[in-house]
Amino acid sequence: MSDQTTPPTDSRIDRLLDAIDLIKEDKQQEAYDILRGLIQEDGNFEHAWLWMAVVVKSLDQAIVCLDNVLRVNPENASAASALYRLRESEMIMEKRRERLRYSRNMSLILLWGLTIFLLYAMLFSFASNITIPGAT
Repeated sequence: MSDQTTPPTDSRIDRLLDAIDLIKEDKQQEAYDILRGLIQEDGNFEHAWLWMAVVVKSLDQAIVCLDNVLRVNPENASAASALYRLRESEMIMEKRRERLRYSRNMSLILLWGLTIFLLYAMLFSFASNITIPGAT
């Protein structure tokens, strides 16, 4: 494997087209096997990575595949768009978590402030009720 993208041979393109046909026939495992073989031969085979993102079983695996497409070709708009859509829900959830953390932290600060205030109030109330014998 070299750092530059190797142009696909006719044989590899035929196998890629076979994998695409299998995906259309809902034969994901067979397509996966072909795509995996193509990627093992050439880790920079952009279209094999792109179609692999369709057949893998988890979103995490699809994200890895799309990241590889963008590694090979940072200008692949299809991969960038798909990756954004997959990560959009993650970004929304992270924003929600941040807001919840902020609310939690503010609540804890207020709770500790109130606790300290009540402790001081009890301490001064208790101290003002103490009488010292012999004091006038």
